[in-house]
Amino acid sequence: MSFRNEVRAVPSLAAAFRDGLQALRAADRGRVVCANTRRLKGSVDIDAALVDALPNDPRWDYGIGHYNGRMEEVVWVEVHPASSDHISHVTRKAQWLRSWLRANARALLDLTRENDGYVWLSAGPVSIQRGSRQARELALAGVSFPRKRMELN
Repeated sequence: MSFRNEVRAVPSLAAAFRDGLQALRAADRGRVVCANTRRLKGSVDIDAALVDALPNDPRWDYGIGHYNGRMEEVVWVEVHPASSDHISHVTRKAQWLRSWLRANARALLDLTRENDGYVWLSAGPVSIQRGSRQARELALAGVSFPRKRMELN
């Protein structure tokens, strides 16, 4: 399976596929670092692709295709302020994304990175404590602890 082919097989995402990190907004592109850019298999801005069809849904931001040395995988990235006030919003977005993928893009769900497949990138300071109830809530929802940058190797 390839990220590019699977994105293009989903009618609502097909036109949104971009090479490298080009689907990420300019302000967000610097939050994702990849030492070997040849391993980047493309990206898609899910929020922008689905805004007209699903304007009131809690849409996730991005999907990034990456070759991990064995196979292609997808990392789903949400850029959002990182305070305890935003935990329920981000976990609701993650639940929405999983449900939308199950219904519309099962192959992309199958390509999702097993560990750390749903990444929260902070759009500012991180004001959540590691080991807190909120951090456990994120872990139970399968969303990474918020961080300022993500490195893909």
